[in-house]
Amino acid sequence: MKRKIFLVFIMMMIVNLVACGSLNQNVTENSNGDKNKGSEEQKEPGKVTIYLVRHGKTILNNTDRAQGWADGPLISEGEELIHNVGKGLADIPFTAAYSSDSGRAIQTANMILEENQTDAKDLELVQKQGIREGYFGIYEGEKNEVMWGDAAKHLGYKSQEELLASGGNPIEKIMNAVSEIDPSKEAESYEELKDRAYTEFKAIADEAYQNGGGNVLVVSHGITMGTILAQIDISKLPAGSFENGSVTKLEYDGSGWNVLEVNEMKYAEVGKGKK
Repeated sequence: MKRKIFLVFIMMMIVNLVACGSLNQNVTENSNGDKNKGSEEQKEPGKVTIYLVRHGKTILNNTDRAQGWADGPLISEGEELIHNVGKGLADIPFTAAYSSDSGRAIQTANMILEENQTDAKDLELVQKQGIREGYFGIYEGEKNEVMWGDAAKHLGYKSQEELLASGGNPIEKIMNAVSEIDPSKEAESYEELKDRAYTEFKAIADEAYQNGGGNVLVVSHGITMGTILAQIDISKLPAGSFENGSVTKLEYDGSGWNVLEVNEMKYAEVGKGKK
C-alpha cells in the first residue's frame, strides 16, 4: 500500500514539473512576443515633407491693415480660396496638422482638412503659438502704408518702394525698424521673431521625423513664413509677399532641408474644378 502511495506521489510530482516547464516556456514566448510586437510598432525615423500654407484673406488683409497678433476672420473670397487649396491637397495623406494659435490660421487649417479625402480628414489640429505672426506693437491694425512708411523713413529711405529695392532681407529690416520706433516698446525685433518661429517650426519637423516622417500640414503667416524660410535658404525668399493661400513645400531628413516649392498658388487652381 505504501509502495502504491509512493508511486502515485512520484507521478504527481512529474506531472507538476512538466506543467511548470510548459508554463515557463509559454511565459517566455509571450514575453518575447510582446517585446517583438513593441519593436515592430516602433517607427523608424523618416523623411518629412512640410506643406507650409499662408492663411486665407481676412477682413484686415482686405483693408490693407497690419495684422500681426491682431486677428480677423476670413472673408468669403478667402474662404473660397482656401477650400480650393484644400481640394488641391485633398489626396495628400497628412500624418499631422499644425497651425498658429491665431483664429485665421486655425480656420484655414480646418478648412483644408475638411476637404481632405484621406484619413487626414480626422486629424486633430495642433495649435502652436511659436508660429503666429510677428507682433507690430502700436502698429497693429494700422494701415500698412503707414507702418512701412514710418519704417522706411526711420531707415533713411524715402518710401516703402525704395526700402524694398535696397536689397538684403526686407523682413529683417521692417521688423527691426518697427521694433525701434514703436512707442510701446512691445513690437518684436527680427531676432525675437526668428528665435520663436524657427525654433517651433524645427521642433515640428523633428517630431514628425522621429515619428516616421510623411506629409505634415502647417498653417502660418506671411512675415513668419519668410522668417522661417530665411533660416533655411535666404536665396529662396520671394521678391514680394507670400500670397494668401500659397503653399511653400519643404523636405526635411533629420539633419538638413530641401526647398521644393515657394509661394505656390497652383494647388488653389487645381482645386477650382473639384467638387
